[in-house]
Amino acid sequence: MTYSRARLTIVAALLAGVAGCSSSGGTVASASPSADSVNKQRKSQAQLATCMKGKGFTYHPVVSMPEPPDAIKQEMSGNYQGMRKYREKYGFGLAASFVYPNDGVGRIARSMGEGATGDDPNGKVIAGLSKPQQEAYFNAMSACTLEMINKATGKRMKSMEEAAKAQSEMVKQIISREIDGDPKLVEMASTFADCLKGKGYRVASQRPSEIVSSTEEPFMKEFGKLAQDKNTTADQARPLLQREIKAALDDLECGKEFYATYRPKVNAVYERAQLLPGVGMMTATVAK
Repeated sequence: MTYSRARLTIVAALLAGVAGCSSSGGTVASASPSADSVNKQRKSQAQLATCMKGKGFTYHPVVSMPEPPDAIKQEMSGNYQGMRKYREKYGFGLAASFVYPNDGVGRIARSMGEGATGDDPNGKVIAGLSKPQQEAYFNAMSACTLEMINKATGKRMKSMEEAAKAQSEMVKQIISREIDGDPKLVEMASTFADCLKGKGYRVASQRPSEIVSSTEEPFMKEFGKLAQDKNTTADQARPLLQREIKAALDDLECGKEFYATYRPKVNAVYERAQLLPGVGMMTATVAK
């Protein structure tokens, strides 16, 4: 097993959730990281480092997660001008992964090369281990993280998969209650859908949490086929990007008012769940 930044990120995200968890399974809402949440995060990371040391491994505490690029922040914001600026160049951010691979704003990241670690000190630690040691490292990290989550929540989950599923279900419940159950968003989603249909786009669902991915869904499938070939070039992806851009701008014009209300509200949901910035907006809708 080679070093996986994704696995470290998932663990860090789940640990961030520990800082906001209560014994009842709820989370503490916060529009932006407070000094208290940062202190809790620092404490949980120190506990992870201590646990890992007890299992014979070095782990460097990670207090803050990387900020998304400004272009993605604009797309996430719900601000019409910011979203338009993003979509005029990147569409839905699918084919852009190939056309603009160095911008860091596409929906997929280029896979890291063998032993590539960037500036992550834990990546450098893992890269220096043999493959069996790497496997043992990740197993130890999972065990330590699960122990901390169970202690914070008062639960007795038996695996990280179970913990991730529990967090996913929690987010789904919040989305159902606060997004799909919001009368204003439901009404705005209906208007959004009528506009899309008028432009010739198929709308599979008018639920607020699902209509946001309605226009891009066909492009997602086409992109999936394109991405299967690791040798796909920018020139091969560019025609898809051009069609994406047109559809993304049509989607924005129809959903201009909807996004202005929906994006800040759904961002707050993910912040409450202590997920990474932009994960909810830049991946498939969690409520699906």
